[in-house]
Amino acid sequence: MGSSSERGPDCNKKSSTPSMDTRPKTSKGSAVKNEAAIDHVKCPAEGNKVLQEEHNNLNKRKKWSRCAKPKKRKWGERKQECEDGSLVKKEAKNVSSDQPVLPRIPLRSLVDVEMKLVYGDEQNIALQFMKSQASSDSQLVCQTTEIDSQSGSNLSLLPQIDKWLQVAVQDASSYYKQKKYVIAASRFTRALELCSKGPVLETPFEADYEDVSKVAGFIESKLVICYLRMKRPDLALNHSHRSIHLNPVDYQHHLRQATVFRLLARYSEAARSAMIADYMYWLSGGSEQHISKLIKLYWQAMLEEAITKANAFSVMYTPCTVKPTADSIEKPKSIFRKQHPTYTAYVFTDPAVVHCLPQTTNWGLPVSQQYMITLGFKKQEDGSFLEKLLTRKCPTFTGSKAPFCPLTTEETERSIETLGKRILPVLDFIKCTKLAGGFCAGSGIMEKLLYAGYLCRLQRVKEQSQVINQALAELAVIPYLQDISQKEAELLHALMADTMDTLEGSRTDKERVWNKMQTVGLIEDLIYQSEDVFLRNKELRTARKQRAKVKRTQSVKTQPSLENAQHSQDVSKMAAGTLIHPPPDSRDNKGLSSN
Repeated sequence: MGSSSERGPDCNKKSSTPSMDTRPKTSKGSAVKNEAAIDHVKCPAEGNKVLQEEHNNLNKRKKWSRCAKPKKRKWGERKQECEDGSLVKKEAKNVSSDQPVLPRIPLRSLVDVEMKLVYGDEQNIALQFMKSQASSDSQLVCQTTEIDSQSGSNLSLLPQIDKWLQVAVQDASSYYKQKKYVIAASRFTRALELCSKGPVLETPFEADYEDVSKVAGFIESKLVICYLRMKRPDLALNHSHRSIHLNPVDYQHHLRQATVFRLLARYSEAARSAMIADYMYWLSGGSEQHISKLIKLYWQAMLEEAITKANAFSVMYTPCTVKPTADSIEKPKSIFRKQHPTYTAYVFTDPAVVHCLPQTTNWGLPVSQQYMITLGFKKQEDGSFLEKLLTRKCPTFTGSKAPFCPLTTEETERSIETLGKRILPVLDFIKCTKLAGGFCAGSGIMEKLLYAGYLCRLQRVKEQSQVINQALAELAVIPYLQDISQKEAELLHALMADTMDTLEGSRTDKERVWNKMQTVGLIEDLIYQSEDVFLRNKELRTARKQRAKVKRTQSVKTQPSLENAQHSQDVSKMAAGTLIHPPPDSRDNKGLSSN
C-alpha cells in the first residue's frame, strides 16, 4: 500500500533527490558501546577491559549528576520526540515497484504547518477594533501572523457587529491572550449565544445572511483553536464543522478541521479536509506559493497515514488522461494482483479518472495529472458493495430481512456495524483524492445521513449530532467544488433543510429526504430482484418446454416401431396357437370308430 508518486515538501515538482536514510542516528557514546560489545564477542579479554572502562565512566557520570541538576524537559517535548521516533521507524509503503522507498513526512513538519496556518493568529487574537476616519462604520479586524517577512499581514475584515457582541469577543480574546483557554472557551461560547439570541450586526434589519454567517463562523473557529490548545479535539469537532458550514470559503476552517481529524486518528477525512483547504486557498485568490506548498505537504502526510493505517484494503494509483476502456481497467487489476497478493479477494477499479495526488496537483492549470484508483480487499464482503454503488442511484444499505418493515434493534446494530466499519471508511478513503463527489449514492454523504438515522434509533445523540454536522458541512462545500444543475440544487437545498431540522429535532425521521431516497432504492432493488426472478423462471419454463418437445418427438418416432412390434407379437401368438391346438381329422375319427 502507498502512494505511487514521489513524496517531498515541494508539492508541485517531483523530487529528484535520492531516498535518504531516516533511521535515527546513534550518538558517539552509543556507537562506542556497540563497538565494545562487538569486540567483546570477538575478543573477550579486550572486551572486558573496554566494558570496565565504560563502567568506571558511568560511575563518574552518576557522581557528577548528583551535583548538577539535570535540565527538565516538558511533557509536550518528550511526547513529540516519542511520536517522531515512532513515525520515523515506520516503513513507507509504495504502490508501484519502480518507485524508490522515500521517507515519510515527520510529525515535526506537520506541527510546523499547524503552528503557521492553524494557530497563526493566536498572537494577535486580541481583536483590534479599528475605526476608520473616512467611514463611520467600525470594522472587526482579525490579523493573522506573518508567514514570513515578505508576505506581510493578511487582514480579514469582518462586518460591523453589535456593541455587546463586540465586548464579549474582546473579553474572550483577552483570556485567550493570557493562555486561560478554559475561560476563553466559555466566553466565546457566550458570544456565540449572543449571536443566536440577539442581533449580530449593528443594523440587524439590513443585515445580510453572509455577513452574519461570517461573524458566527469566526467565533466558531476561535472555539476550535481553544479546544485544540486544551488537547480536546473531540470538543472541537462539531465547532470545526459549523465554522465550515457558516463560511465554506475560508481555507483555514478546512485546515483546522484537518487538524482535528488528525488528532482523532481519522486520517482519510483529514486528507480530504487538507485537499479542500488547498483548493479553497486557490479559489479565494491566494497567491502565496509557499502557503499552498505547506497545505499540500499536510495533505500528502495525511494521505500516507491513511494508506498506512488501512488494514482491510490496499490501493494503487494509475496515471491516466482519457476515459479508460474495459481492457485498460483490467490491466491495472492484473498489476495490482501481482504486487499485492494478500489483497486479491476482491479488486475494484474506479472507471472515473477524477483522482488527484498532492505531488502533481496544480489547481491553476487547466488540466492536471489525474489518476485511476484500484482498491484490493482481504475479504470479499468488505468491497463487494462498490459494484452496487455504480449501478444504483439511491442508497440501499438497510440490513433488513423485510425491506419495507421497521428495523429491529439487532438489525439496526448490524447496519451500524456494516456502515461504520466496512463501508464509510472505504468511501472516506476514496474521497481523500477525489475533489468533486456530489451527493449521490457512493459519495459518502448519503451514507453518513443513513448512519445518523441508525444512531438516532439507538438514542446515540452525541454521535448523531457529529455525523449530521459533518454532513451539513460537506453539503455546504459542494457548490464550490463542482457545477451543479437546477435539479441537483433543489436536492441540495432539501437535504440541507432536513439536516437542520434533524439537529433541531422538529420533524420525525420518516420525513427525511434521504429516507425517501432509500425507499426509492429499495423499490429499485425490488424491481431488479423481481426482474431476475422472472427471467430465471422464464429460462426454467423455456427449458421445460424444450424437454417436453424433445420427449414428444422421441415418442412420435418410437410409436410406429411399437405398433410393428405389437403386430408381430400378435402374429407370433396366432402361429403358436395353431401349432399347439391342431383341428381334429374326421377321417381318423371314423376309422377309429369303425375299428
